[in-house]
Amino acid sequence: MNFTLRQITYFLAVARLGHFGRAAETVHVSQPGLSSQIAQLEARLGGALFERGAGAGPVRLTALGERLLPVAQELIDTAKRLEALARAGRLPLSGRLRLAIIPTVAPYLIPHLVPALRAGHPMLDLELHEIATDEVVSGVLGHRFDAGIMALPVNEPGIEAEPVLRDAFLVALSGRDTTLLSGPARPESIEADRLLLLADGHCLRDQALEVCGLRSPRRKLNLEAASMATLMGMVASGMGMTLIPRLALADENRDGRLRIVPFTEPAPSRDLAVVWRRNAEAGADARALAQAVRELAPVLGVEPIPRPAPDPLPDTPVRKRISAGRS
Repeated sequence: MNFTLRQITYFLAVARLGHFGRAAETVHVSQPGLSSQIAQLEARLGGALFERGAGAGPVRLTALGERLLPVAQELIDTAKRLEALARAGRLPLSGRLRLAIIPTVAPYLIPHLVPALRAGHPMLDLELHEIATDEVVSGVLGHRFDAGIMALPVNEPGIEAEPVLRDAFLVALSGRDTTLLSGPARPESIEADRLLLLADGHCLRDQALEVCGLRSPRRKLNLEAASMATLMGMVASGMGMTLIPRLALADENRDGRLRIVPFTEPAPSRDLAVVWRRNAEAGADARALAQAVRELAPVLGVEPIPRPAPDPLPDTPVRKRISAGRS
């Protein structure tokens, strides 16, 4: 008798949801494809697993389906344990890694990160996604991604985060703009009426408002951009000023169209981190990725954040005897 884990997964999805259409959506397959796999499983088991009503209504398990349900769940649980063992037995960054990166980091980091990973980890199968912060968090928690790169803070208890880069903010103006004649600038010197921002959904928008003391602006800011390239184009045309992360400076000002003014020290900045699901098998991969990103700091022109020191061992009796012997 031959059957596949895919067929068992599809069976469990239909059993859990009681609906072929919704089950197909959760396992990311078409409904005809899911129905075909269920039918093949039924043929191999010699009987129907679901009582199918008329139309696309809810379905119920048959007696055979009820008997199969606990066995099927045990099979999937065992497969997951085997996958965890396989992860534990391999070197970090030597298998598949589904990585999500926020849009204000991805265009500037990826051209350096991918070659570095290919050179240092040739067995890595890297899958990249550029998405907003909220989607990074929900995707990591929902098992769609193994890790993410985003700006701190992460206000989610199910997420681990390792800071890797400190990215300072600068003021960007048109070359013809004489608002700030010389630097360094103070955050309070940024004029709210001339501040251009990214649209809602970008964490850089909230960070810029916070730096300039405009966390809850009294008026709606109606000059917003969907991307960093568009935002810098608006600034270069003289429509206003904005904050630019140092990480983006080389790319967004390669033609020198912007005038860049630093902030007074300590300059405002954002901390970038690698994040992953707490207690996930991908934790070793994420930590290795964090170190790879940290090592790119000189190339990116930003400050590396040192890897946190491991927690000290508790003062157990054995450790106390060792310490006493060394004194």
